[in-house]
Amino acid sequence: MDTNRLSPIPRGESRDFPGISGDFRIDILDHEDEVIVVAELPGAEEDAIKIRLLDPQTLRITARRTESVGEGYYIRERGGSTLSRLIRLPASVTREGAKTSFRNGVIEMRLTKMLIDDRGSGGREIPIE
Repeated sequence: MDTNRLSPIPRGESRDFPGISGDFRIDILDHEDEVIVVAELPGAEEDAIKIRLLDPQTLRITARRTESVGEGYYIRERGGSTLSRLIRLPASVTREGAKTSFRNGVIEMRLTKMLIDDRGSGGREIPIE
């Protein structure tokens, strides 16, 4: 058993950065050679999503939701807004070989784990395919 691997977190708890709230739900899977991040981005269009690997263990996802136009709302809670979240990853990853997909408001990112001797500058955007 890998003693460096973190134990799973129950729903409603977080290992993300203290004091920074998450605007959307995520799942993180830690596999042998990759980390998979699945995020729900309701109301966001693909071209309004930015994914940035800030350092080998920190991912930032930002998405803009467009506002519905119209009058006559009795309650309006789903207006235009920006969703943003910093995510602490369970292992160091590299941008090279990253694969993403976006369908029905859900984005999935497959990030390759870094080898021990990999050196990366981080801080690079990950395009959505």
